[in-house]
Amino acid sequence: MGIYVHIPFCRSKCFYCGFYSVASLQRKEEYVRALCREVELRREYLPSRQADTLYFGGGTPSYLEVNELERIVREVESCWTFSPDSERTLEANPEDVTVEKLRFWKEVGFNRLSIGVQSFDDKVLKQINRTHSARRAEEAVCRAADCGFENIGIDLIIGLPGSTSSDVEHHLKILENLPVSHVSVYLLSIDSNTVFERLAARGKFVPLDDDCLAEQYLLVSDYLKHIGFEHYEISNFAKERRYSKHNTSYWMQRPYLGLGAAAHSYDGDSRQWNVAHLKKYMDALQENRLYFEREELSDRDKYNECIMTRLRTMWGLDIKRLEREYAVYWNRVKHKLPVWRESGLLEIENNIIRLSPRGWLVSDGIFSELFI
Repeated sequence: MGIYVHIPFCRSKCFYCGFYSVASLQRKEEYVRALCREVELRREYLPSRQADTLYFGGGTPSYLEVNELERIVREVESCWTFSPDSERTLEANPEDVTVEKLRFWKEVGFNRLSIGVQSFDDKVLKQINRTHSARRAEEAVCRAADCGFENIGIDLIIGLPGSTSSDVEHHLKILENLPVSHVSVYLLSIDSNTVFERLAARGKFVPLDDDCLAEQYLLVSDYLKHIGFEHYEISNFAKERRYSKHNTSYWMQRPYLGLGAAAHSYDGDSRQWNVAHLKKYMDALQENRLYFEREELSDRDKYNECIMTRLRTMWGLDIKRLEREYAVYWNRVKHKLPVWRESGLLEIENNIIRLSPRGWLVSDGIFSELFI
């Protein structure tokens, strides 16, 4: 099982970000107390007390003071044990990656960093309201490696208005010379409740057209594969099999526990998600109760999720599993496969269905055609 901890605090709100976060630290200490209380209340959510992954996401987990981060980690460790080879990831912004913090993060048990670079262009970083420079991002990655982190991932965004394939190639050449083993590459989208959504509504923000997005995406895929990365999920690339174990557990539909405001959990039969509101989350925990919504999953829901999550990855969909567990649904849609196969959007080998990089570009359409 995996454990996810959501830290919603940020210095400022990135213009593209649709995740729940707040650009304020006023109630940080209170939130840490509430989070530790939730850990105690949720210790029976899953039957296993053995955890394989721990992931601190946000928001900006690296924004926490070292004593606050340690307090949460130790509370989690008091309820669940971790195997010696467990993956422990911390999301970090470049400006937080100091020698002092890096040493502490290692001491408290983190062995993987996901650094929010987003771009190696200062103009672009200002455009999306990031608070670091390109040079600082490069320095952060190198500093983390110098301090002994061997598993370092970075995030990049492609598809910003005005960007070109030459710009993308420039970023990739910088990345090639950095000690990075994992890259997450996201196509810019206009999410709800973001600055870009408001600008787009006023006609002041126009994303790249689909052809330009496709060109940039395929360039990234080809370039990273050429320098030794595996394209193992729609948006993710890894060297030396250093896949994100935590995120892979989502795509493989394994149970996980989500802690913190807006965090989601899955036990195999249902999903539940905490309220995405700082005050409501903390007020409930002050009264020793949880504030969440819950959804029981039907067999049809599980089939649709299997399609959506498995086809996101290079491991693909096992036809025999579909016939064994979801035959009543699969038999209604499997006749659609030959068209996509002939057009090069997917392949079938040894009873495994996989999307090609071009198939991943139109994956939402393929998913919807296979959903019931």
